[in-house]
Amino acid sequence: MKSIGLTTALSVLLFAAPAFAAPPQLLDHTITISFTATGQAKSAERQFNYNTQVSRIIYVSSAGRLFMRHRATNPRGQSRGGDFGPGEGGGSFSFQGNRLVGVLPYGTGARQITVAFDPGFSSCTASVIEGGSGGIIRRKGPDGIMYEITGASTSTVSCSIRSGNAFAG
Repeated sequence: MKSIGLTTALSVLLFAAPAFAAPPQLLDHTITISFTATGQAKSAERQFNYNTQVSRIIYVSSAGRLFMRHRATNPRGQSRGGDFGPGEGGGSFSFQGNRLVGVLPYGTGARQITVAFDPGFSSCTASVIEGGSGGIIRRKGPDGIMYEITGASTSTVSCSIRSGNAFAG
């Protein structure tokens, strides 16, 4: 029941969340969110446990547009990810008051990243949740194969803010 409610809530956020303007204090700032994602993945061919270091760097331009870099690295040092402009990347991020909420849909289920800012927008905390119907998530792996994910969890979530564009240079 809890998983179904989570999936419904994530779907509502994904499709109904209005896009609010970026707070002026965050214009021309970079937000970095990092965490560890773990769980069990199963396909028709194989089954394994995963432990992935994930980072999402979000630059809020002086016009309030969001530019992102996503990286996921496994313990063998294999990395995947990409850079995304506004509206790209298969998910949506929007400001909701003093929070930045991102929903990243999977084949079944989704990941939600929420960043809460202090009143002066000088520091942040982040939370990451993953959910799917009946606790099961289905998503494509980096090899292009669809996996059933169980026991998905996140830990060591961190968040930081710095002035300027992390992608410039």
